[in-house]
Amino acid sequence: MCWKHTTALLILLIFAINTSCSPLSPQNGNSDDQLLWSIPITNGQLCEGTFPKLLHNNILVTHVGFQSQFSITGFDAKSGKEVWRWNDFGTDTYGIYYKFHFISNNNLVFRHGRRLYAIDTRSGKTNWRTFINGQLNGSEIQGIGNYLFTSAVGIKVFRTNLQQGQTEELVSVRPDVPIGNFALYSPTPFVSKNSDTLVVVPYSIIKTNVNSRIDSTYYQLFNISKRKTEYTKLIYSSNQFSWGFDNACIAEKDRLYFSLSGTVYCFDSETNQELWKEQFPAPFFSSGIIYYDGMIIGNCEDTFMYALDAQTGKQLWATKTSGTSSRLFEMNGVIYFTGGGDGLLHAVDAKTGRHIWKKESPDLQKNGGAWFFDSVTGADGKIYVSSYISLFCYKAAR
Repeated sequence: MCWKHTTALLILLIFAINTSCSPLSPQNGNSDDQLLWSIPITNGQLCEGTFPKLLHNNILVTHVGFQSQFSITGFDAKSGKEVWRWNDFGTDTYGIYYKFHFISNNNLVFRHGRRLYAIDTRSGKTNWRTFINGQLNGSEIQGIGNYLFTSAVGIKVFRTNLQQGQTEELVSVRPDVPIGNFALYSPTPFVSKNSDTLVVVPYSIIKTNVNSRIDSTYYQLFNISKRKTEYTKLIYSSNQFSWGFDNACIAEKDRLYFSLSGTVYCFDSETNQELWKEQFPAPFFSSGIIYYDGMIIGNCEDTFMYALDAQTGKQLWATKTSGTSSRLFEMNGVIYFTGGGDGLLHAVDAKTGRHIWKKESPDLQKNGGAWFFDSVTGADGKIYVSSYISLFCYKAAR
């Protein structure tokens, strides 16, 4: 069984390999005392893929691919009742980029080929669609204020108005490098302490004549308010094969955090000085890293979750998990994720690393491939997660 997303192929290949294993026994059994409701998303057969679960104003949004039919659906988060269903793709023929999305002010924006779509989360109606002049890439869409930011293969960063969908080319990062010798990752906008709006643009130079090996990796800091590049910083240079960025940069309190090739980096955003870096036995490319309460936390592919002091990089705790996992979701000091190696829903105390519980998918009684998988979300004391045939709502661990 594998995730049939159309993006992040290397991540999904490894996840698929891990999820072929038999699930481990959950720590606290498979008690349903915390299960509030569940609804089927297929007719009992395994689905082909899901959109990340998003929660906005009591509407839970998810996407299901089943029998080559794809739609995005909004559910009432309290009852699980379907509120609307969307499949307004028109004549577009490009694949759906399941994980590339952004949500704000009742607008859900996601990528589909060279287009961005915005759906009203209250009604499921299309607010707008816009064409991007360049094949979109990068792993995440991020926004600030009334704008969101995307990157494209043409070595460009675009800014899109969230309300009207008007798009402009913001910066061409390295026009001197031919397409095919360049990997551009997700741009991250933030506001500096002097109130300028900046965007971090990570990228790699690739040696296409040496097995497409990444030769050097940088980030550029572009000042949107002043329309100029503040600086370009070399992060990593290697004569060996290396991975790219595991997720978008985290901009927090005048610091920039990157997870790259098994190393977590911290830079001063104003001076571009490297403040610390910590190396690990494997990358974090499945879970990525998150910032929580002065800590940087990620699920490493070595099967451990690590927490680092965000100021110093000192390791605060490590706990055995699943290795490959979904992206991490934090709520009320608990980190939730689905494990690629065990198919379980995990809840980990963010302060101590202690496992609060692990849950096995109830659907495994119906189909041995119906693990928990993909993203987790939650609010108001509830957690939402999918198996390959159902959507579940659980009482949160805290």
